[in-house]
Amino acid sequence: MWFLWALLSPLTFGVSGFLMKASSARQGSVPHTLWGLYLSGTLGFAVWLAFSGAFRLDAAVLLGGVAVSLGSAAGNWLFMLALQRGPASLTSPLVNTNILLVIAISVAFYGERLSAMEWTGVALLVLAVFLIPIDPDENLSIRDRTWYGLVVTATILFTFRNGGLKVTDEWGLAGESVLFYGYLFSLGWMTVELVRKHPRTPAASARNGLQWGLAAGIFSFAGMQLYAIALIEGPASIVAPLFATNSLVVALLSIHFFRERLSKLQAASLALLIVGLALSRM
Repeated sequence: MWFLWALLSPLTFGVSGFLMKASSARQGSVPHTLWGLYLSGTLGFAVWLAFSGAFRLDAAVLLGGVAVSLGSAAGNWLFMLALQRGPASLTSPLVNTNILLVIAISVAFYGERLSAMEWTGVALLVLAVFLIPIDPDENLSIRDRTWYGLVVTATILFTFRNGGLKVTDEWGLAGESVLFYGYLFSLGWMTVELVRKHPRTPAASARNGLQWGLAAGIFSFAGMQLYAIALIEGPASIVAPLFATNSLVVALLSIHFFRERLSKLQAASLALLIVGLALSRM
């Protein structure tokens, strides 16, 4: 069943990313969007823990939650700053190299072994993820040196989010508990940001951001929970690349709802994704 959960995780998490994009298109405040996302996401994990009885409060779980929080909230924040200083078609593929770090950790430290066919499938999935955001018409020159530091740091932080769940699972920590604290700490961070830096956000922008963010948080919770479940039984060297294809889901939804054009590279990404999925299960 792990492959089914691994397939569903990018679909649901991708909807969350699309709703965040929709918030931006509707001039929703970014801090309010993220606050709403972490609020509904935290509540989602709280309800899950209440029904599953998996709630834990100990130092190891809290430490795992801090790592996930840094990877999620800080990674998203720095990623947005990097997009302000450099082209998206270069920033996004470079940040997505965190997939390679997760695969390397899984193989080097946890002895995961894949067949030649599975490795081919993984390689095609990773290539598909890298090609998704590339725009051949975008200027790729980088004049702001700060961009390089932002990209490297964001990549490492996203590794904490995606790879951190693999590590905590190997330590015998419940993924849902780690994610609950990760989202809770992120919610606290966004609350401080709103109070300190964004108290005078226009009402319409704040309302739009909050509404879209609350909706995005529901799908973010579902996507991350499915990802955590898939990691319990499945190899992270396959699950992580599958999860990263959520960016293709965002692209396809944007094409449909915002009438964005499907580029030749995006079409190639979709083809690579389909072939990679087939090979990773052979």
